[in-house]
Amino acid sequence: MADYRKMYDSLFNDVTDAISLLQRAQQKTEELFISGDDGVVLELGKELGSEKEKE
Repeated sequence: MADYRKMYDSLFNDVTDAISLLQRAQQKTEELFISGDDGVVLELGKELGSEKEKE
């Protein structure tokens, strides 16, 4: 019979490790962005006015 407790614990630990890895990668990227010297910040969003408003 399968040891579901062992399977669950293994899956839980691996998922937790993956989440931690992703969080560290995001934090590293944010720190690189903040420390950057390019001085350019672009705002990405909706264009002014939509196609429906132009009609």
